[in-house]
Amino acid sequence: MASATEEGTERGSWEVALRRLLPHGAPIPDEEHLDYSIAVGCDFPPAPRHVSEVESLEPRGAPASVAGGCGHSLPGGPRFNRRRSGDPPRRMLTESARSSSVACASAEPEGGALRSGARTSSARGISSLAGSARPVAVTFGAEKDSEEDLTEGATAGETAPARERRRGVCFRCGKGNMLKEREACLVCDARYCSNCVLKAMGSMPEGRKCVSCIGRPIDESKRSGLGKCSKMLSKLCSPLEIRQVMKAERECPANQLRPEQLVVNGRPLQQEELDEVLGCSMPPQKLRPGRYWYDKDSGLWGKEGERPDRIISSKLNIGGKLQSDASNGNTLVYINGREITRIELKVLKLANVQCPRDTHFWVYDDGSYEEEGQNNIRGKIWEKASTRLVCSLFKLPTPPENPPGSKEDSAAFSVRSVPEYLEQKRVQKLLLLGLEGSGTSTIFKQAKYLYGNQFSPEEMQNMKLMIQSSLYRYLSTLLEGREHFEDEAIELKRAGSLRYNASTNGLGGSEAQKHNECVYSINQRLKHFSDWLLQIMAMGDLDAFFPAATREYAPVVEEAWKHPAIQETYKRRNELHFLPDVASYFLDRAVEISSNEYEPTEKDILYAEGFSRCNGLAFIEFSLDDRSQISQHIECPHPQTKYQLIRVNTRGLNEGCKLLEMFEDVRAIVFCVSLSDYDQMWPQSSGELCNKMMASKDLFESVVNHYSFRETPFVLLLNKYDAFEEKISRVPLTVCEWFADFSPVKARDTNQSLANHAYYYIAVKFKDLYASISNRKLFVFQMKARERATVHEGFKYIQEVLKWDDVKDENVYGILDESFYSTDISSSPFFK
Repeated sequence: MASATEEGTERGSWEVALRRLLPHGAPIPDEEHLDYSIAVGCDFPPAPRHVSEVESLEPRGAPASVAGGCGHSLPGGPRFNRRRSGDPPRRMLTESARSSSVACASAEPEGGALRSGARTSSARGISSLAGSARPVAVTFGAEKDSEEDLTEGATAGETAPARERRRGVCFRCGKGNMLKEREACLVCDARYCSNCVLKAMGSMPEGRKCVSCIGRPIDESKRSGLGKCSKMLSKLCSPLEIRQVMKAERECPANQLRPEQLVVNGRPLQQEELDEVLGCSMPPQKLRPGRYWYDKDSGLWGKEGERPDRIISSKLNIGGKLQSDASNGNTLVYINGREITRIELKVLKLANVQCPRDTHFWVYDDGSYEEEGQNNIRGKIWEKASTRLVCSLFKLPTPPENPPGSKEDSAAFSVRSVPEYLEQKRVQKLLLLGLEGSGTSTIFKQAKYLYGNQFSPEEMQNMKLMIQSSLYRYLSTLLEGREHFEDEAIELKRAGSLRYNASTNGLGGSEAQKHNECVYSINQRLKHFSDWLLQIMAMGDLDAFFPAATREYAPVVEEAWKHPAIQETYKRRNELHFLPDVASYFLDRAVEISSNEYEPTEKDILYAEGFSRCNGLAFIEFSLDDRSQISQHIECPHPQTKYQLIRVNTRGLNEGCKLLEMFEDVRAIVFCVSLSDYDQMWPQSSGELCNKMMASKDLFESVVNHYSFRETPFVLLLNKYDAFEEKISRVPLTVCEWFADFSPVKARDTNQSLANHAYYYIAVKFKDLYASISNRKLFVFQMKARERATVHEGFKYIQEVLKWDDVKDENVYGILDESFYSTDISSSPFFK
């Protein structure tokens, strides 16, 4: 009777807590279906098992999505200097199996055995994928529940054949319906209902795989279904998302054939051989794992022990030596050392090829054949249409009439119109470089809007996903800074209360708790969310939780952003070197941005950092009017010059900028530097922090020294002058060691501001550096990339620089002086 009363009290307590979190009138789910999705999987020290762990949390501060007992600090020390999300991910062996719903791990005090409590459905469903130990949830109930939990664990640990027999049951929520479609994982065949598939598979970076199966090879029986969307997925995701997922499913490296799966002529292939097979002009289509034979001279290809089923490119250096019994022939007639089958012999006879027993032929890829040792071509096997018809009836392959690389193709390629070829040479290539945050992506996007290159639907979808994921990067930076500021504030409080502690012989419990709280403290609910998010960011696995994380945690993101502790942290944003100035713009609209119906506005796209989620190489082409300002008022044909703007993410440049070798034919280098970076910090390749302006200087110097650009003109864009103008009055320019000698003296007869003095000073520093390296003049332009007019003026200025460079090259008699095309700030009509 007493136990029943206790169970009723316990059930009433979590029901009351959950009812306060759910909307009014929403039904309360069963206890076994609760999703503890913010808990983190980690190893805790042995802890006593008692029910008070749940009761100790305040009802309003403990959500139903946080597992009890997860309040321990995460291993690994302080996270303030943790690696950023843009760096290569650090894979941890203990976190090899992940999902968007991760359960906390609890060790059994005696014997080392694990006891599991009320697990989440996703933990039960995914735990059997890898066949290894999985983290389980902290027990909420009494000791007597252990046997039931162990039974559940045995059910969750069933092998794949056993699970296949339970058709119609979702592996995450456990609900079954034979009439409803289930989406299956390509690796472990775990099947999910429409309510669980996005949470179980995340953003599907490798297609339809459980999050814990990412990086693992697919089940070969499912290879034929790669890239074929199901009806369920088409209802849950937009057409653009479907195309992206299916493309990733077909093309990601983890889903491709492995070289050891293909045995050709008795020898497994190497990776180079597999690349040669798949990259040849006539590769074998729909290639599956197995054993094959390959005739290098004729290009015939077939399964081991069977007749040929296709013709691929010849002369490929793959596999071992062709054996005589490769196709299990018994005709005593040989082609290139292989004993042919009876069907092949019939086709040869119908083609009027004399082939008595013990005859050896050499057959080449064009169908010509000769007897061994005679050096006399006797004809072509597949030359007649009747022979091709017979081969098609017997399902034997025939070579294509115009194979790739034939003379007909090369002749057709050479009949290329000369004007088109000359037109391609008129394109002026501009290479846009600069550190992240310098404004290169904003300039690139402004150019697309300015010159008619509108964003495609796929690009808009990429921008949407990039903006949504940025919310979590910004918030993680604030949460990381909050922890650091909280530790500092608590240490100051403790240091200031040492004398008081000595006079009062210690503090009571309530007083000690008061001294452990400050303006940077957050409630228990947000603390669990903070631990979860920072752990995900530390492992670099944020993309694996999309799109489910965006929709599921948007209200928590908004709540955390509006919390007074986070707002106090944001006031000290100058100390958070990785927090961009656009963070508040997007975090203020967290719920709106996280919705499925969100469409980025033009302002959102310009404010977003980067151009796509991968932020690799991107280019656009546009035309500018060649007329000068004087001739624009004269009626004449409008000459147009085509330009190709190429943006390269500097994170892709390795040591020595070797990637720049492929851009040796560019017409000009456009290097962008953010003026407001003089007090910011930047992580070096070694992990140490340095001044970001110094990092821009080092990158600029390495590009100027590159041998591919010895004769290429450079244009320096000093961007973000508006932010620089606001900051220079608060933070002195001398905080950057390169500008330590800056000491402006304001003249009485000029109205130049401090920002203008500093701007001229920085421009001269870069011009002197460039001249000392190349002994040439550097062209400098001031820009505010978020103002479209200045971007257009910048490109017109670059156009004038290229014209002046051409005039200089044509100045054979030395009439023109360099001052004629000088780009000093005072002489340029584009400087304001």
